[in-house]
Order: sequence, then structure tokens, then C-alpha cells
Amino acid sequence: MRNTKPDMSSRSLWSMRLALFAAQLIVVTVLLHRFASLPTAYAINLIVTSLIGAAAAILLSVLSFSQIWNTGVKGTGLALSALLVALTIFAIPLYYLPNLIRLPAINDITTDLLAPPQFQKIAILREQGANSVIYPGNQFISAQAKAYPDISTLRLERSRDDSFDLVHGVIQDLGWKIVREQQPGNGARTGIIEAVDKSLFLGFSDDIVVRVQGNKRFARIDMRSASRYGRHDLGINAKRIREMFSVVKTRIAKAEAKRIDNLERRRIARQTQIDKKKKELVRLRRKRENDAKRGPIMLPKANFDQLGVEPGQGDLDPLSQTGQGNPILNGLSRKSSRKKIRRKGRSQKLRRSKRKRKRKKWVPFKFFP
Repeated sequence: MRNTKPDMSSRSLWSMRLALFAAQLIVVTVLLHRFASLPTAYAINLIVTSLIGAAAAILLSVLSFSQIWNTGVKGTGLALSALLVALTIFAIPLYYLPNLIRLPAINDITTDLLAPPQFQKIAILREQGANSVIYPGNQFISAQAKAYPDISTLRLERSRDDSFDLVHGVIQDLGWKIVREQQPGNGARTGIIEAVDKSLFLGFSDDIVVRVQGNKRFARIDMRSASRYGRHDLGINAKRIREMFSVVKTRIAKAEAKRIDNLERRRIARQTQIDKKKKELVRLRRKRENDAKRGPIMLPKANFDQLGVEPGQGDLDPLSQTGQGNPILNGLSRKSSRKKIRRKGRSQKLRRSKRKRKRKKWVPFKFFP
């Protein structure tokens, strides 16, 4: 008799086809959304379609295992491969499943629940069908306060302008695209920065607005992060606010540590100079004390015959203790007194040599042989 049993399980074939179709669809959707400006609403619909196809592939692969076990047909490898591909597609949704269950279904998080920062340029950029830019209000306030009690206003002991520059630099370093910025001016004018951030894998856009208020001594930073699409943000917006505030605090701590280090270096340098001056003063004081212990410096006995003066004259006698103009009594140094004596001696010698030349008898020229 002819064998009428099929050689391959049809369920395993269709499960593999559906799994490959779902995988290709989600890959193409992500690429078109990130690099070809595919509208987010269409991308979400295509991703949901691929998830439905992956779920159908999982169901068919399980049914194919039952068919193979009962009938003994081939197709175990195809069914197992289809199951693995479909589970890979569900990897990202399964990763966020705990947040989906644990966190409330809200998509707009702000640090100021009573007066949240408002979107202006973002309201123009949002497409038709996106979430509203108006903060929902009471229906989100209680849910956020219960789920994210740590999300609050950041207060800094810095000027408003410095805080705005700091926040601006942090936003640029985080890779957010700035679409509008308003510098804080005189009076009560507020600094505003609006930016857009995209998710890493799917490329969904989330909108951000930062508000900086304060004066020359203190600053108040409020932030709002909202999803353009979807009713549940899976905790992404709260995570983004925590990340930005953490970076701001870290940079302030580094700047403060650097300032303290510079002040400490200046203090050490100033103290070193003071210590050097003290040591120099001590050295000079000890030198004066040693000089006082040694007593007055005695000059060598002068040659009064060569100087042409008598030992009793006070103006020229270096050993005189009572004459006026004595170098020792007047506080002159030994070196200056010696120079003065040598100068006097040279002048006396010059005068004597002139007198000798005048008394010399000259012989007429004609008497020489």
C-alpha cells in the first residue's frame, strides 16, 4: 500500500515562515524609522504587527512539536529554529516587562508638579497623533509622587548664568539635540532649553525642557521629560532626569574640589613665603647679636708721619675716641674708613711730589756734553 503520511510538518513550516517574516519586518521598520524618516505612528503599527507574527510563530512551533510527537513526521529543527527566532524578537519587550508591571502608566515626568516647564518649539515639532504637550495634571501628580519620590527640583548655590551654562554643557555632552534655548537675562527672565532625545534601539523621540531660575547667588533647575508616543514610558523619563541631575552634581563637585585644591596650594605657597621671611629675620637678628658680642672693630694704627698729621687731631686720627667725625663713632663701616684714609694718603703724597719737583735744580742744556 502507498504511504499517505506527509514527510514534513506543515505547522513547523508555517511557524518558520512567520518567525522570519516578523524578524525581517522589525529590522526593516527600525532602520526606516531611524534613518529614513518613517513616521513613528507607522513604525509602532509595524512593530506591533511583527510582535503578533512572532507570537503566532511561537504558537505554531508548539503545535508542530505535538504533531511531530504524535505522527512522527519531520520538522523538529524548523520548529525549534522558529521558536528561537520568535523569542529573540520578544527579548526587548520581555526586558521591559517588570517596569511595565511595577511602574504606573504615565508618560510625562517633571520636577515641578504644580508649575511644570512648558514646551514651545516642541509643540510645533510634534506630529499629528502624538501625545499632547499639555501636562495632564492631577491624574499624573499622585502617580508620579508615589512611583518617583526622588524626582524634585535641583537647587544650587551658584549664579543663574553659571547654572545655565553648566546645564547647557551637560545636555550637549549627553548627546541631546537642542532645538531652542533662551539665555537668562536681567530681572526675572528665565533660562529655557528644549531638546530631543532618541531611544537607543528603536529611535523613539522623547522631548525635554529645562528651566533655570534664580539670581546671582542661587539657582533653581526644573526639568520635564515626556514621551511623544505611548501611554507608558517604562521609567525612561525618570531615568533621564536622574541621569542629567547626577552629571550636574558630579561636575559641581569636581569644580568645587578643584577650587579648594587651588586655594590650598595658594595657602601653602603664602605660608612658605612667610616662613622664609621669618627665617631671614631670625638670621639677621642673630647676626646683630653676634656683632654686638664681638665689640667695636679696631682699625690698624695709621702712619701719621706719612699722612702729615699729629696723633692728637680728631678729624684725621682713626684711633681718637673723642674727636668729631670719627668713623667708628659716627657709624661708618671699616671699609669706608679705610678708603678715606687711603684717599687722604694719596693726596698728601701727590702734594709732596709736586714740592720736590719745584725744588729740583735743572741743568741748562748747553752744559751737557
